[in-house]
Amino acid sequence: MSAALPLDSQTTRFYEDHVRRYGYTYRALGFGRRSWQEKRFAAVQALGSFHGKRILDVGCGFGDLLAWLRARGIEPDYTGLDICKPMIERCRARFGRSAKFMMGDALTFVSDYTWDYIIASGIFGYNAKDTRKRLQPTLERLYDLSRIGLAVNFLSRRSPSRSPGRFYVHPADVLQFALNLTPAVRLDHAYLPNDFTVCLYRTPPWEMASTATSPA
Repeated sequence: MSAALPLDSQTTRFYEDHVRRYGYTYRALGFGRRSWQEKRFAAVQALGSFHGKRILDVGCGFGDLLAWLRARGIEPDYTGLDICKPMIERCRARFGRSAKFMMGDALTFVSDYTWDYIIASGIFGYNAKDTRKRLQPTLERLYDLSRIGLAVNFLSRRSPSRSPGRFYVHPADVLQFALNLTPAVRLDHAYLPNDFTVCLYRTPPWEMASTATSPA
């Protein structure tokens, strides 16, 4: 299914143009304010305990999520993935060998690595030609690659206002699709008026809690 879809070159060009225009800042990632970016980070952090876990950050941008986590004493085994070459180059210069970064498309990248948690923050923000077609196969693939769970966010069609060129999704549609993958789903539409985050668990939280409290 995913092989039939082309690489998302339109989105690549969009973000490369933004890097040239805004530099290595949150504005190049499409955020009007840094606080909006950080509220998204807090929402995806609700997926689980990232400290010491293998994390894949899809659409990692400039690695700002990793910096945000480290500022809070959270040290994951982190891999960042992005389709925008200038962003990956910036990440490698910024973090050196303390984290791994690779360039690739969420539908087609190849890696022998496995991850406990996968985060896809902002990868559906731009309304490219094939964004709607890519949404479900991308979520299916990332969910399958996660050992514990996946967190993904979207711009909401319930937003009081919309920006041109951006991709908006109805929360009920994403929730219905997520529940077809797993019964363990959490949706948060409370942190921003125009954004929502969905957490999908391969290992349900109630099973994780049971294992953690069971006697040795």
